[in-house]
Amino acid sequence: MKPFPIMDFDYVVMRETVKYADEWQMLQQSLASKRSRIVVRNFKKPITFLWVNFQEKDCVINVRFLNGSEVYWRIKSSRDVLKNAETTDIFELDGLRMESKRSQKRDKYVIYSYCENDLVVCQRLVEVMLDVWIPKKLNYYISRVQDISHLLNFEKLNQMDHLTFIVYFPISDREFHLFREKIHPKNGICFNLVHYQNLNHGCRIPLDCQKLEICFSGWLNREDLLNIKSKSVFLKNTVLKNEDLNALLNKWLEEEDSKLETVKIHISDGDLNEILNGIGSKNFEEIKKERKLINKVFEFLDFEEYEFKGYEGRHLVRNDGKIATAHLKSDIFRFIVWNESNPVITDVKSISTEME
Repeated sequence: MKPFPIMDFDYVVMRETVKYADEWQMLQQSLASKRSRIVVRNFKKPITFLWVNFQEKDCVINVRFLNGSEVYWRIKSSRDVLKNAETTDIFELDGLRMESKRSQKRDKYVIYSYCENDLVVCQRLVEVMLDVWIPKKLNYYISRVQDISHLLNFEKLNQMDHLTFIVYFPISDREFHLFREKIHPKNGICFNLVHYQNLNHGCRIPLDCQKLEICFSGWLNREDLLNIKSKSVFLKNTVLKNEDLNALLNKWLEEEDSKLETVKIHISDGDLNEILNGIGSKNFEEIKKERKLINKVFEFLDFEEYEFKGYEGRHLVRNDGKIATAHLKSDIFRFIVWNESNPVITDVKSISTEME
């Protein structure tokens, strides 16, 4: 691949040229040479998402741009990925040789690449992409067994607004500790360390992103739960007990500076009376009368903004006047702190108004 010619221009011309390039052109320019990459990274463009899949026999990168166009890039350490190719092109990325066949189907760019080490090349491509693009979401799906330390040390993961990180094989305590220390995205994280179950991992988990989702929480204990500092929390497949959730509610009642707003937890054999043991609570009608909200309609929304029947739960009032709703149904515990957007409170519509 030839070096991009605008590198011979002055900075102002380069800036204006890159500004009008689309996302795909910017990537091509960045792959052309290290120098062009240094220039282009100053003009990053937002994209909808970047998904990285380290599969058993190959690696796949999926990209979607804001205009709806997409990139599908499959990288494999076997030449059969190039079968039936009429023509191929060859280029080097940081000394790593890649041979590719390319096509475009409407708004989708499709690339199949052969290289000696698909894992390394795939990650290098992602690094270049994050030099020139700003994904709203970055998703990693890792099913091929490997030491994930090099991924966890990848600093750009923490530049993401929302990160999904899912590992489908057992990881070591060392990798878990590294994950805990290194991964702190700006806004939200969804992670699933599927086979990690060490309840004695021996470390405090400073999970303080705005939105936290853990798909498999079998390793998470009460200490971890009480160390969560996020606004919104969704914990699936937990081994938490009623008394653990009781400790969480007591912590919220005691800490007026808590930023917790929404909690959704899967719990087996949950009992709301046991969860609220020793905690004063009120029914919905009492709250409505106290706050003069008799003629209002309420819509309670959980972590995923699904509506649930919060009025059937119990309601806690903190010393500073904050109200929170605790609700348990079908092994799902929900806890929301009332604010301007949740629950949604509207006036009761009269029959005559609806007829109009």
